[in-house]
Amino acid sequence: MAEISLAQLREAFGTYIGTNQKDILLLLMQATVSQKHMTTIASADLEYRASKAVIDDMVQGFQKKWTPKGTATFTPIAIPQRRHKFDWEMYPDDIVDSWLGFMAAENVDRKQWPISKYIIEKLILPKINDNRELKLIGKGFYEAPVEGTAQATGKSMDGFITILEKLKTAGNSNVNFIPLTALTADNIFDEIELFAASVADLYQDIPMEVFLSRKWYAAYHKKRRDLHGQDTNYTGMKDLIEGSNMTLMPLPSMNGKDVIFTTPKENFIRLMNRNEGASNITIESVDRQIKVFADWYESVGFGIQEAVFAYVPAS
Repeated sequence: MAEISLAQLREAFGTYIGTNQKDILLLLMQATVSQKHMTTIASADLEYRASKAVIDDMVQGFQKKWTPKGTATFTPIAIPQRRHKFDWEMYPDDIVDSWLGFMAAENVDRKQWPISKYIIEKLILPKINDNRELKLIGKGFYEAPVEGTAQATGKSMDGFITILEKLKTAGNSNVNFIPLTALTADNIFDEIELFAASVADLYQDIPMEVFLSRKWYAAYHKKRRDLHGQDTNYTGMKDLIEGSNMTLMPLPSMNGKDVIFTTPKENFIRLMNRNEGASNITIESVDRQIKVFADWYESVGFGIQEAVFAYVPAS
């Protein structure tokens, strides 16, 4: 249920009226980060469709006789668009006789009250981005919504980690799953180097980012310091994996997961329609109630599976 909860304020402060917005402290929320490392494609279609084109080897030794060789194969690629929304409502008058009373303004429409603007700008919008980064883009697990019931956050799309996990479980994809030993603080440096060395030669000269959680990114650098900290050319800020064109990139969306993967940026896809997340918000003032809502399309996925290299631990 969407509302303003004032029970704890009333219990602690009674009807004492505050005087300054600066006295309202905010819980830190995560901004969206992962999408910066993807290729964003705007599409109004309900499913993004492309085709992977491959042709067999062509070159052969010369002879006068006609000997055709090489089959061109086109394989469909499809990523479903998922639609998201938020609905929120409140009665701004609930704050009038509380510590937050200074954020009321009875001379204007309630949607212009300071409390309304504050909640939208400082709470709702940052929380939407927090949800997108931490519960959808990486770890979302799609379930069809139940008509008339508010859906749990994280169920409105498959995140890229979920996609990789499902593909590995299915066992029939063309993703290059790299076997590693279960990650530990002691072996993380060696396993990362093994991962980079296991990427196909064709991709070794392409600058690519190796994505992992902040936990394993930090563990890698601590182990690297312990192993090579006395080297004269050592720098603790170096993210390039030695002997490769790959750099480590921690993503908040991967927190809590041991997955490691890499793919060219153009193959790491984020779909959207016209709106960039919850950027087109509607605010309605109905009687004494304020309603705030928005909807948008957003999905993630991979283009060519053969260009994805991933370590996905056994579930």
